[in-house]
Amino acid sequence: MDQPHPEVAEISAQLVTAIEITMNPYADQQRRLSAYEACERFKESSPLCAQCGLYLARKENSHIIRHFGLQLMEHCIKYKWNSISQAEKIFIKENAMRLLERGTEPLLQEQAHIKDALSRVIVEMIKREWPQQWPGLLQELNAICHIGESQTELVLLVFLRLVEDVAVLQTLESNQRRKDICQALTSSMGEIFAFFLSLIEDRCKRFWEALSAGEPQSQEAAAHARVVQVVLLTLTGFVEWVSIVHIMAQDGKLLEILCALLDKENFQSNAAECLLQIVNRKGRAEERKPLLTLFNESRMTCIFRASVSASSKPLSEPHYLFLKRMTQVLTGLGTQLCTLWSKDPTSNSGMILPPNFSIYLESMITFTNHPSLVLAHLVNSLWGSFLRHDIISRDPQFLAFVPRWVEATAPRIIKGGFPSKMDSPCAAWSSLEFDSDEEFATFFHRCRTDFLDAFRNATMVAPLVTFTYVENWLTMRLQRSVEQRGEPCTSHSLAYLEWDALSQVLDSVLGKILNTERGRPPVELGLRLLEMCLAFETDDPLILSTLLSCISALFVFLSMAPGSGLLPRVLDKIFAALILSPPGQTKESRSRAVKNVRRHAASLMVKIAQKYPLLLLPAFEHIANTVEGLGRDPGQLSKLERVTLQEALLLVSNHFWDYGRQSAFIASVIRPAAEQWMAVADAFSSPLSFMTFVGLDRPPVEPSSDDVNGQNRANLLFCVSLILAVVKRSARPEDDPDRARRGGFVAPGEESTSATVRSPAAPHVLPLLPPVLSLLGAFNAMWLPEVRAHLSEGYAAAHAMLEVDKGNLLGGVGTPYSSQNSMLPPSSPDDSLDPASPRPYRQTPLDRMQHFLSSVHDNCYHILGAAGPSLGRDLYRLPNLASSLISTVFSNLEVIPDYRLRPISRVFLKPFVCSCPSSSYEDVLLPLLARYCPYMYMRLSEKWQYITQLYESGGIDNENTDTQEVLDDMLNRHLTREYLDVLKVVLVGSSGGMADAIGAGNDAMEQDDPGWGRPSGRGTGGSGAGNPLSSLQNELLSDLGLLVLRSDATRHAVTLVVLRALSWPDTIVSLKATFLAGPLIRQLAGDGSLDNAWALHAMDSVLGGLQAHGHHETNQSFLLALGVLVYEVLRPAFPGVVEVFKKIPNCNVQELQKLDEKIFAPVPKGTKMDKVKKEIFKRLTSQIIGRNLSQLFKKEVSMTNLPPMCIIKAPKLMPVLDDMLNESAVLCSLFNEEKPKPEPSQ
Repeated sequence: MDQPHPEVAEISAQLVTAIEITMNPYADQQRRLSAYEACERFKESSPLCAQCGLYLARKENSHIIRHFGLQLMEHCIKYKWNSISQAEKIFIKENAMRLLERGTEPLLQEQAHIKDALSRVIVEMIKREWPQQWPGLLQELNAICHIGESQTELVLLVFLRLVEDVAVLQTLESNQRRKDICQALTSSMGEIFAFFLSLIEDRCKRFWEALSAGEPQSQEAAAHARVVQVVLLTLTGFVEWVSIVHIMAQDGKLLEILCALLDKENFQSNAAECLLQIVNRKGRAEERKPLLTLFNESRMTCIFRASVSASSKPLSEPHYLFLKRMTQVLTGLGTQLCTLWSKDPTSNSGMILPPNFSIYLESMITFTNHPSLVLAHLVNSLWGSFLRHDIISRDPQFLAFVPRWVEATAPRIIKGGFPSKMDSPCAAWSSLEFDSDEEFATFFHRCRTDFLDAFRNATMVAPLVTFTYVENWLTMRLQRSVEQRGEPCTSHSLAYLEWDALSQVLDSVLGKILNTERGRPPVELGLRLLEMCLAFETDDPLILSTLLSCISALFVFLSMAPGSGLLPRVLDKIFAALILSPPGQTKESRSRAVKNVRRHAASLMVKIAQKYPLLLLPAFEHIANTVEGLGRDPGQLSKLERVTLQEALLLVSNHFWDYGRQSAFIASVIRPAAEQWMAVADAFSSPLSFMTFVGLDRPPVEPSSDDVNGQNRANLLFCVSLILAVVKRSARPEDDPDRARRGGFVAPGEESTSATVRSPAAPHVLPLLPPVLSLLGAFNAMWLPEVRAHLSEGYAAAHAMLEVDKGNLLGGVGTPYSSQNSMLPPSSPDDSLDPASPRPYRQTPLDRMQHFLSSVHDNCYHILGAAGPSLGRDLYRLPNLASSLISTVFSNLEVIPDYRLRPISRVFLKPFVCSCPSSSYEDVLLPLLARYCPYMYMRLSEKWQYITQLYESGGIDNENTDTQEVLDDMLNRHLTREYLDVLKVVLVGSSGGMADAIGAGNDAMEQDDPGWGRPSGRGTGGSGAGNPLSSLQNELLSDLGLLVLRSDATRHAVTLVVLRALSWPDTIVSLKATFLAGPLIRQLAGDGSLDNAWALHAMDSVLGGLQAHGHHETNQSFLLALGVLVYEVLRPAFPGVVEVFKKIPNCNVQELQKLDEKIFAPVPKGTKMDKVKKEIFKRLTSQIIGRNLSQLFKKEVSMTNLPPMCIIKAPKLMPVLDDMLNESAVLCSLFNEEKPKPEPSQ
């Protein structure tokens, strides 16, 4: 286009002016906006778009103008190709190819974005014309490559962008065109790969020649190097999906070249990236098996040499990125090995042993020893896989490397390497990866967890190796601590950090020592270590706490040698730590570190009682007397420590297997709290009396020692905590009917079953429950406006949500939620452990009151939640239980906030429903649900309407994450999810046992129930797990669910909330509701409880869910399955549901008729729901299925399918032909004029 039309030149000049305005930092906003709009109008409406683009793309223009010109050409091809004339298409094609030939600057001078834009112009034409209407494309590109390095690079970029759109990312709009291009690429893949390999060989050779000529910085050498780099980059787009035949062609020449380039600094990063894509290939095992040729000597030696060489180089970002790639290559290859290394019956040794496996392991050890924690963590995942592999973990070569891995990994568990400190080699490498110490701390926590998990796996494989290491480490650490005795220790001291790491490794190793089948260390060695720990004396609370952890881990050896006589010494050591009180510190002034070690000692007793109760059983009287003696001294134990020790005793007493003895002990434990509890029960009769009792109606008092109501609060918290301990820790032998009968747990004359086993705690706990209910009723009533008016001004915010709970709700630790009343100090959490450091923050009276109210409120609900599984039928037989709960727990629900309402569903109702015997469904559960379900339906509906309006008005956005509106939104989401969890238990039941029920609400942020989507209740089991159709088909309602749906008091509220939840703007809520809606609608239709209006509403709700959440793949899959199920259930009885579909824009009536034909067609019994129905339903609803926000206003690209490609298949020979005829057929085929094209590998 040397002589452009005057109009083109004139318009182009105007465009240049507009572009310069958009890039001018001094232009005002209005001028820049007008320039942008002018450019966009020209793109959309001008018929000279391609001509002006070509004119602007000339080399004499600036790179900004040239880039815009190429964008104009790409826009014209993408959006106007089907509407322009054939002559204009030829014009664009010829001039674009001319630009490819001579329209760019030399390779090293041209801007990267110009090359990318020009390659995309060519790719857009290829996607519309090749191969049917552009058969000579590959020949043209090959000819262009012979012009020079710059043209070769552009051709390679064309190949790369093409395969990215067609095969890798699959962004091509037309499936048929994608298949055509894939087929054409596949048929020519041999020639394409040969072209790539020849380019690498030729350009590498010329690069080395240029360097040897004494021109290491010459333009020629740099150009050749750039071409090789782009070839490797282009190959990266191919090797992930092409047939393995092409990768392994010429005896794996590509792999040979890539391995050889790993040691060449100019090419190693690109070669590693390409090799990474190869070793991470998916597919069948037969297709991946050739990848094990990387284990031959020359290739594995290259990998090892490159790893060692790069690891020894100084710190730099390019080397670091290459090291990460090499680590990923090794882990990818190791993952393939784990899959492919299996038993081989034809092998004499019984397994396939890859050659040079030891060299490969040496490479892994190289990265394990590297100072970078990130590299060590990356390769650790592979060590873990090998340690878990049945065959590799037994290989002698691998086992020889386990001690080296242990020695290299254990020091990594010592906390250190923070990028801000730069006090170690690890810190220097961390500075390349992490921007802050907080970011590194989060990574280190995950890294340490993975390392410890690998130690557990290593113990299963080589227990003597791991034990020997921790034995030596503990011995040396004890010796050094004796030598360093007297030196002050802080949380940053190396001695403490090493003790902390040692205790965790020791626990990981010894926690698996009884589970391994490959030998155990001698018990004498373990007992010797335990004696050394018991003999070591220290007054430092930090060291003492870690020492207790070591003793806890070593306790396993006492279980292996119960007659060793060390148990009394262990208990004495624990109790000595429990009463640690350094000089000058009283019960009120103890440092945080001292409090922590005392609590650690008490918690250690609980841990030992849980794991080794039979070992403690002979010493029960001694432990109980010691605890009782300590309890008599008011200055010795805190109330929390006393409760924790009583928990340990309760756990041991569960193994009395004697109802009378266990019940008597529980009575002795709970008696002090019971007397206090009943004495203050009158204070819970009204909210005002409770406020007076705890001091909420009086001004805050500081210091706390002068607060006369403080003792009331402390006693109240002690009573609630002890009652909770008794309920949670006491157990009955419900799994062993014979033992239950022998122990007196079954009442005389009753049959011994799990339901008739009595709880030894029931006689003592049940009388204490009425005050618990009254207290919860008072908590609810305190939210009434007239009651809140009596709050003291200093306690006006006493009922506010705790800052730590806000942080957990908004995203965990570090959530940017600002508040002047923040309880958490802005310092490091470790600082508070230092005895020498001043206490950074002192709680105010308001803080103490907030924590007291929150603890008592939550613990009361935990008591009720644990009472069902623990106390059994005795609880549900209480007279007037339902009415008592309704008048207390479920009173004043309309005034309490979401964070106070959550425990009702999450902590109380879920386990309460799970544990209820069927005989109490109508008397207990149905009245509760009749009160709770209608209220929750109204509350959630109103709240979701409010939240939706906030989003639509912009009141909630992604930037202001610390606003009250965002907090309300998150609370509402979790409240809804937890309520649906309750409905799941009610409607379809739960497979979880007592432990699951008790633990349902123990975490501050409960994870989603993994049972969702699996058939349960009276269903057919898990045969359809993972299949949306089968999951919804197989789910059946439980007996309680049938009762709820057949009750007028609950049916409408439960049905409406499930149907509405399908379209509420929360994907998890919608998914949970989807699993409930299927069996619910099926049951209602079967009972005849639906009329035409309900049927239409149900169908409309499913379509609303698709509209709201159809852009999420998982939600769409289950909602489509639900839609088919609901339509199949409702269509025969309610023909009007068809009208719902006819409201869909452009509804395809023929598709609707097809769906009806499938629904009414006779289906053989036992056949699962057909996929065809789901596909038809998807096509029917395609106009309303929701789309991602990024796709809503995307300009649609139209692409016309070309005539089908003509595939000439080789003629099939008839089996009657003899061998001579076969040979003749082969000879004849050689003279066929057209070379047959193979089928695409789709």
